[in-house]
Amino acid sequence: MTSSATGIEQVAIQPALVREHIERAAAGLRQIQADGLFLFRDSNLLAFTGVPLAPSDRLVCAFLSNDAKISFVVPKFEADIVRGLPAGSPIVTWREFEDPYAAAASAAAALGLEQGRILIDPHTWVEAHARLSSALSGASLVRDVGVIESVRMRKSPAEITAIRGACYDTGRIYEAMGDVIRAGISETDVLVEAMDRLRGARIKPWGDLVQSGPSASIPHQRTGRRVLQRGDAVIVDFVAQREGYLGDMTRTFAVENVSDEIKRAYGVVRDAQAAAIEAIKPGVTCESIDLAARRVIEAAGLGDFFVHRTGHGIGIDVHEAPYLVSGNKTVLEPGMVVTVEPGVYLSGKFGIRIEDVVAVTDTGGDVLSRDVPTDVSTQFGRSARAA
Repeated sequence: MTSSATGIEQVAIQPALVREHIERAAAGLRQIQADGLFLFRDSNLLAFTGVPLAPSDRLVCAFLSNDAKISFVVPKFEADIVRGLPAGSPIVTWREFEDPYAAAASAAAALGLEQGRILIDPHTWVEAHARLSSALSGASLVRDVGVIESVRMRKSPAEITAIRGACYDTGRIYEAMGDVIRAGISETDVLVEAMDRLRGARIKPWGDLVQSGPSASIPHQRTGRRVLQRGDAVIVDFVAQREGYLGDMTRTFAVENVSDEIKRAYGVVRDAQAAAIEAIKPGVTCESIDLAARRVIEAAGLGDFFVHRTGHGIGIDVHEAPYLVSGNKTVLEPGMVVTVEPGVYLSGKFGIRIEDVVAVTDTGGDVLSRDVPTDVSTQFGRSARAA
């Protein structure tokens, strides 16, 4: 099922995980004396209802009450997609000529929320918020500042297992890349050849990026027609999906012999990533992990070329809380899962990035993507795994 909001295919997650999310959110609502939660974003609908749909020009949304009940609003012609809702959940449909926000008000009333205090999904569009407020004039609508995020940030063991599996699938691209990266082939053709090899393995790609030479000096510049040349550093950033959860990994390849400048920069980034992973443990702040990586890069004189945060949370979304960035004082807790991906980017010359996914445990960090060696090109020397 493709999300009408993002164009990304959404896959239903396990019903037991949906139920766990519902129960935890309901407990959070009771704790702050809120009556319900309005769900709007595609990944939030998936996490708390199990339905792989999203709003577009047609309203799709849901309500979650503090007694752990769900009601769902959907266009009538898409009602069959909602069959996976928890048993007993009211489904309110609307037809093309009807007001969808009147249907939303009916869905809220089905859970007794028509005059309640309802927390609004922070990703709700401004227009949707305004129209919902008008339709639910007797309710108090307040922006949610923590219930959704709190549930989604702390993964259960089953969620971490799914992310680990997605990381394994993500890593499969690097076996193929090692065979196809060579001088004379374009970035686009590298990707096409690698994807052809993955289809037989039933790997589900969610996002991909191949950047070579000067193109890699701009983080996240899209894969293009540039032809790889001898001496290039090539960044390969790949995301795969398993059971609705994502794995994310980046490795940097060398095309034959690279310069000493590239080798040195690679070693600095590798050491910065190792320092950040080593710093991960419960009780430390997100900004302290960013600082651990940044200190290594700054000490090597490359601080001006590390231009993005050190990492981000990952789960149903590829980018979600918590974020490893300066100023973020969120404290790491067991169950949080983050990427660690420092990089340096020298404009017009090259870029280097190394990325792994790490789960916070009771004692430290567990690298979920450790199946793929950090050094996938022998030019970079150490052929060791992330630790």
